[in-house]
Amino acid sequence: MSKAILLIFIAASLAVVEPHGFLRVPLARTSIFRQPSFGASQPFWWDDTGVWCGNVQQDINFSTCGRCGDAPGNSHAAQGGRYDKGIVTATYNAGARIRVEAQIDAAHQGFYQIELCPQQQENNNCFQRLPVLASNNQVRDGTACVTMATQVIWAEVQLPAGVRCNRCTLRWTYRTAYPPAPNTCFNPNPAQTFRNCADIRIQ
Repeated sequence: MSKAILLIFIAASLAVVEPHGFLRVPLARTSIFRQPSFGASQPFWWDDTGVWCGNVQQDINFSTCGRCGDAPGNSHAAQGGRYDKGIVTATYNAGARIRVEAQIDAAHQGFYQIELCPQQQENNNCFQRLPVLASNNQVRDGTACVTMATQVIWAEVQLPAGVRCNRCTLRWTYRTAYPPAPNTCFNPNPAQTFRNCADIRIQ
């Protein structure tokens, strides 16, 4: 095997094992096909474990990531986009402490955070951080670290007591420590990032 072919093979292999994940409780808008009982029509985002800001590495402000994980400049995963079916995938009580779960297939450590847009009409400025209260990973500064390679990760957050909505948005953002960083939870450098939005009801 020539050196050039070997390098191509190695690069392809690395691309296959890049970290992937999705929000499964509540079920993300881009993963709606995973629950056929919702009766959602196509198109579906079949590669839903790769809703990763177009694989553009993000700074700590997620500056070029779409609102719900799209590539820069796109809004297919956002409310009103092609993957928005208007389907509420979970119902909660106002002020409740809820458990949010995500499936990580090949984690590169890092951390994730949970946010809520408490209004019917989603936009880029409506999201408010919900501090992580407990997790099956280390909790640090209101976020949860990702410490294991392949797992279901969960976090408990508390919904605001005064918020009720027929449809609002819960957002999960996972910022990895890839490319590798000295701190495996918080990477100060641009890093691979995944983001999902789920449509929920709060009563």
